[in-house]
Amino acid sequence: MMNRTLKRFPRRPFFLLAMLTALVVFPGLSHAAGYKQIVVATGSPYELGLVDALAKAFKQQGGCTVRCVKTPTEPGLDLGRNGFVHVTMGHHHAATADFVKDGYARERADLMYNLTVIVGPKNDPAGIRGLADLREAHRKIAQAKAKYLSRGDGGGMHLLELETWAALKINPKGQPWYDVSNKFMLDSLLDSNRLGQYHMLDSSTWVMHRSKTPGLDLLVSGPRNEYEISLVNPDKNPNLKYNAECAEAFYRFCVGAAGQKVIAEFGKDRYGDAIYYAWPKK
Repeated sequence: MMNRTLKRFPRRPFFLLAMLTALVVFPGLSHAAGYKQIVVATGSPYELGLVDALAKAFKQQGGCTVRCVKTPTEPGLDLGRNGFVHVTMGHHHAATADFVKDGYARERADLMYNLTVIVGPKNDPAGIRGLADLREAHRKIAQAKAKYLSRGDGGGMHLLELETWAALKINPKGQPWYDVSNKFMLDSLLDSNRLGQYHMLDSSTWVMHRSKTPGLDLLVSGPRNEYEISLVNPDKNPNLKYNAECAEAFYRFCVGAAGQKVIAEFGKDRYGDAIYYAWPKK
């Protein structure tokens, strides 16, 4: 079972907290033999329990202990750049591509996907119900000056939101209808329900927690929200050579048949719908 000592990692600046993380994760490398554990950086997959399920199955197959820093995509990649995590899971392709290009990923692979959705008040003042186009939905929200909640935390969904506004040539910052939570996905969803705001998130969080948001409806079911997994390159940060074999084993477990089976089955018996979808076989 996953050790939950490490909690959510905030946005930049994060260096001091990262150093504290290192003290927790690497408590005396002279005793490394006693610490068969690795650290993963990810957001919703941890918050919703998927990484726990993967870690448990991996440990049962003889793998080491998996710990996790809960963090949005971009700060999680920064942790990888600074050598504080062995593996990253994120859902912003351009950010991960830069991570790979700069040599910080020894390997990367497509891992799984869910859907990008927009929820909002049941009376839908912006009239976006039934749309599939994220840009059109955001355009109509801005046009109606309807209440909207942004995460503002540097996560993949926040980066997608910023790209959407930029493509529309709309700058909502400072507008009275536009609010920023600076919180992670579940807390932002709960806030949008409490305040009657539109909010963009992933379908996994919605499926698992829609019962907590009686004031909201699923209005827009958009494109796939694709997750990638990266094995951080220990040649960039020698301290990651500690348990590098465990990190590689976990990476291969997640992209292999056993890990993909865990992903495909996660939560379906309890929630009735798929939480995440395993990556289609080529």
